Amino acid sequence: MPVTFQELRSIMKQSGIPVYRDEAPTTAAYPYIVYEFVNEQHKRSSNKVILDMPLYQIAVITNGTETDYQPLKEVFNQYGVEYSQFDGIPYDENDSTITQFITMVRCANG
Repeated sequence: MPVTFQELRSIMKQSGIPVYRDEAPTTAAYPYIVYEFVNEQHKRSSNKVILDMPLYQIAVITNGTETDYQPLKEVFNQYGVEYSQFDGIPYDENDSTITQFITMVRCANG
């Protein structure tokens, strides 16, 4: 089910995982969610934009495992949010191995 950007933010917060836009503060404890704007598509009718459809990348950043993104997945499924598969991307941060579990969600803002 398409959701608006405001609904998406609200649903992510219901996961119980802290949510930040673009970057988290350096004091943020793992796991946390960072979302970023990627692009925007438009639905048109009679040369008028009738629907803005922004795409957001959502990353659950953790020093744990894939079980850390389960609360987000559960609320997405509860509200029927359409999301892409989660992809895990490891990287080093302050000599620790951190993993980003990334998914994409397209919103529909009418």
